[in-house]
Order: sequence, then structure tokens, then C-alpha cells
Amino acid sequence: MNHDLESLKARVARLSVMIFDIDGTLTDGRIFWVPNSGWTQMYSVRDGMGIKRLQEAGIEVAAISGGDSLSAQMRMQSLGLRHVHFGSQDKVAHFEKLLTLLNVSAEHCGYMGDEVVDLPLLNAVGFSATVPEAPDEVRAQVHYVAQRAAGFGAAREVCEFILKHRARSAP
Repeated sequence: MNHDLESLKARVARLSVMIFDIDGTLTDGRIFWVPNSGWTQMYSVRDGMGIKRLQEAGIEVAAISGGDSLSAQMRMQSLGLRHVHFGSQDKVAHFEKLLTLLNVSAEHCGYMGDEVVDLPLLNAVGFSATVPEAPDEVRAQVHYVAQRAAGFGAAREVCEFILKHRARSAP
């Protein structure tokens, strides 16, 4: 999708909820085996700061992930996310439950994901974003493609875009 800045600003102005995929979005998609600890991923403190800034601006931040790891659970807890779904085989179903729980409509939600399995949810929200490493099919269908790499500031870039244009566009 090609979107001009004004249409993106209008989409961002409506956001009250921003949802993130974890693996390949908040991480670079790699997993590491740590003896005596198990599998782990690495997270960017910059991405975490972007999430915190969204929360401070009154945006509810959530995560819906197909994966489930102790490191992801610990990271989401450390960020203070109240709504996190791990091991999701149907992200849209979890999203619909979140809409009901938060009493918001899909157009007031954003989602950042990186894979073909994320497309149904990326197409269901008012604002969608992805990372530059995402498959062509995903990049072609979202509203915003980050320039920074997954796990290295892509989520922070999206958060900053939201904060910058939401503040200027809010009624």
C-alpha cells in the first residue's frame, strides 16, 4: 500500500491501542540457546523506550505472538504490558477479544507484525506497520514500513512516528 503522509496522520490520530508481534518485530528473529537457561532472544532497549513513551502518551500497548518463551514473557512483563497473548494460532481471534475487553473498534488500533501469518491482523487494524526484512507480500499491504531493522529500533521508529503525528493530528 502506498499512503501519503496526510492519510497516515489521520490513521495515527485515531489510535488508542498499539499491538506488537514479538518474534521478528521486537527481536531480530534469531533465537539463542543458553546452557542451563534454554532458548532466548535479544531485545532493544530503544524499542522498549518507544513502547514506554506510547504508554505515557495514553496509548494502550499490547502484544500478540505466535511464539511463547520465558524471555518474551519476562520482557513484556518488564515493559508493563497488561494485555499479552502468547502461542497464538489465531491472532485475529485474540485481537477481537482485546477489542471487546478494551471497548475499542479496530480502526482505533494499530499492529506491527513481520510475517505472512500476520497479514489478517495487519489488514484488520486502522494502522499497520512492519519491518524492512518482512516478505514483499507483507510490506506491500501495510501502511508503514520501518527503515530500521527488526530488533534494532524498528519498533521505536514506529512509536516515534505515532507520537509525532498523533500529537499534531489529534482533535
